[in-house]
This record gives sequence, C-alpha cells and structure tokens, in this order.
Amino acid sequence: MKLRTVLHWWWSTLFFLPLALGNTRLVSRGKDYSTMLVKNSPLDDPSVESYFIPGAKVYDRFFEVPLDYNDAGSQNITVFVRHLVPPGKVKDIKTLPFLLYLQGGPGFEVALPSSTSGWIQAAFDQGYQVLLLDQRGTGLSTPISAESLEFLKTDDAKAAYLTHFRADSIVRDCETIRKTLTAGRPSDSENRLALLGQSFGGFCITTYLSLFPKSVEQAFITGGVPPLVDSPEPVYRALYPRVLKRNKLYYSKFPKDVERVRAIHAYLSNNKVTLPNGGTLSSRRFLQLGIQFGFSGGYDTVHQLVVFAANELQNRGKISFKTLANIQTLQDWDTNVIYAILHEAIYCQGKQSNWAAERVLHEAPFAKEFEWRLDHLDQDQPVYFTGEMIYPFMLDDYVELQPLKNVANLLADYKGWGLLYDESVLAKNEVPIAGVSYFDDMYVDRDYSEETASKIQGFKQYITNEFGHK
Repeated sequence: MKLRTVLHWWWSTLFFLPLALGNTRLVSRGKDYSTMLVKNSPLDDPSVESYFIPGAKVYDRFFEVPLDYNDAGSQNITVFVRHLVPPGKVKDIKTLPFLLYLQGGPGFEVALPSSTSGWIQAAFDQGYQVLLLDQRGTGLSTPISAESLEFLKTDDAKAAYLTHFRADSIVRDCETIRKTLTAGRPSDSENRLALLGQSFGGFCITTYLSLFPKSVEQAFITGGVPPLVDSPEPVYRALYPRVLKRNKLYYSKFPKDVERVRAIHAYLSNNKVTLPNGGTLSSRRFLQLGIQFGFSGGYDTVHQLVVFAANELQNRGKISFKTLANIQTLQDWDTNVIYAILHEAIYCQGKQSNWAAERVLHEAPFAKEFEWRLDHLDQDQPVYFTGEMIYPFMLDDYVELQPLKNVANLLADYKGWGLLYDESVLAKNEVPIAGVSYFDDMYVDRDYSEETASKIQGFKQYITNEFGHK
C-alpha cells in the first residue's frame, strides 16, 4: 500500500474509531467561523514568510521560548513551526481550529511536505489547519549538534543544557505556541489543540495529557503509546526478544546471509574501516543495521547491503565507497545526535539511564544470543543484528558523537530527570483519544502500549498486524 494511502487510513480510522468502539464522540469541525473577526492577532504579523505548496498555503513561524520553563531568568531558544492552511480558507485563519503534529524520534525534524495528500488533506477535510512542529533541538528549532553546543565551554554545561530537550519541555513549547496563535480568539471558537503523534510523538501526547489536559481538544496516536516506566531497563528486556525474532525471520528469508554476515563481521572485527564522513564502521556498528527490520521493506534493504558488501569482500578484498555510503545513510545518529544522547532519557523519571541497553545486553540470555565477539561465537551461531538500542561504543564510532562522548556519559549518569507522566491525571482523562498499535511493533512494545491505554480513561485502542511501525 502506498504511504499516502496508509497515512489517510491512519487518520480516517483513528478519527472515527471511538464512534465505533464506544460512546465517546470525537468533535467534528463543521462550524462556520468566516464572519468572525479577531483583532490584533499574532497571525497578522507581516514579517512571517509564506508560500504555497500543492493544496496549502504555508507560513514559517518562529517562536522565542525559555530554555528552562522552571527558571524565570532562563535564556531563550527558538522553536519553529510550519503552519499549513487550505488555500480557500486563509480568510478563516484566525478562527479555524489547529491540529498539531508531533514527529517520531526523539530528535527528528518534520520535512516540508511536497503536497497535502494523505493525513494532512484528511485533517483539512475535517476543518483543521495544521501545525508541523520541529521539536526543540531539531530542524530549525535551535538544532543540537556538537558544533552548535560549542558556545558552552564545559561538558558539564552542555549536559545541563541538554536536560531541557525532553518531552516535558517540548510540550511546554506547544503550550506557548497554542497560547500565542489563539490569542484574542472569540470565546466561542476553539482555542485548544487537536494532536496527532507518531511514535515518540505519542509519548509527547501522553505527557501533554498529563500536564495540560484542558489544552487538548482530542488526540490521535500512531505506533506510539508509551510505556509508563521510570527507567529504560524493562523496555530493553522486552525489546531484545522482539529483535531476536526479527533476526530469525530475516535469516529464514535469506539463509545464505548467515555466512555472508559472518564474513563481513569477521572482516570488520579485524580491519579498521572508515566511512565517507570519517566515522568507523566497526562490527557492532554494522550490526545496528537491524534497526531496519521494523520498517516495511527493511529485510530487503539490509539484504541488499549484505550481498553487495560480501561480494565486494570476496572479489576485491574491501567494501566499496558506495556501499559504505549507503550504510552511513541508513544510520541517523550522526545527523540527529539527540536520537543517540537522549534516547534512553525518554524513559527516565527520577532515575539515571546508565547505558541500560548495554547493561541488559550482558544479561542472560541476551549475552549469548547477541554475541558479537568472534572468539565467543559458536561456529554455527548466526551473528544477530541489534535494533533501536543505544550503546557506549557509538560515541567512538560515530564522528558527530565523538565530541559529545563525555557529555553523553554525564547524561547517562544524570539522576535529576523529572516526571513525564501523571497517572492520576491520566486515570481521570476526559480528552477524546484514540490510538493504533501494531501487533508486532519492533520499536514500541505492544504489551506496554496496551497496559498504558488501560490506564488512560476513555482511550480507544486499535491493534492491527496489517501495518508496521512506519
């Protein structure tokens, strides 16, 4: 199924799902606000750049927000939102309700869409204008990189700065944006946000419902109902068996890749291989390609790389520049460093992460199942790929993570993470909310998602094996 068809299915299914499953009614946006006037609206700012894409007028909006919402003297950072309006409804921009999209991640921006096909058009059809947020630290929202942090002179200062880039701060940014864009609206027009969150975006929605439930009109989550845990360990203990299952499916589909992967693994274990951007393709980094197993077509993507690399080693004794470049392109931890250095922190509430994925990997039975050391591998044991786990070795292998090695270690030791979820508030939730979870999702555990959904009053959950996480 084409991606735009899937996205349209997501929206239409989630929008009408509660109607089918219970008495909760998701609000339709049928009211005509076109005759109402809003004076002195921030939407009138003539300095805002605007342009058209097929199906929408786009406004590029920048907001100054506090780095630390708990510090009245905090420095400001910039948060960016693309604001999409149906061309025929630009006159209603001051009164149309907003739907805010929260991206997966953590640490990824939202690309400018080429058109409004798919879920954006479905949102337009329901009477919304759409906000595409670059979450703080990504895209045009004060992006985080080793270079951008150079203004902070110590690693301690950099680590302290980065503690303000989790879901709780992202949600407070959304509140600032909501208040700004709805300022001065008529009392009978909608000033709350509808929310759509993919993957980590669903984590953010759950935080939003914990902190500002009265600011949310309705919410939709795709593949991102979070585990209500306080540390990453239980998440990884549930994740490794799912990744192992995907490995076995991969090798059952491509049985000759068992030998190919072992040959590539042996070569990388005995030779230093430099990637085009200067990073190192170690054997463990190569095995991180298993992150693709959770995406549609991921098995085939990895197989093609394995075939090319193995053939190149057999025929030329080294892996080609092109294959190395293709491998590098599939690994986002250089270009989106938050994805690495704050990944485990998205699960922390009052506890340190302390490189949980690495520690759990050394527990039984995972230590044997995911063994990567040549001298510890049984002769007939396949080399299994890992998935969406973050390991300390990455701070040496990924060129953009190398300058942040000490910073990442400081964050792994940090114990001051605040609460992300309030279960007492979620238990009394009155916001219409629906979510889809994927039966065999490799990234977000379905059992945890079901448990969380059961703790959010009124949550309408749809579980399917028809689609993968992406």
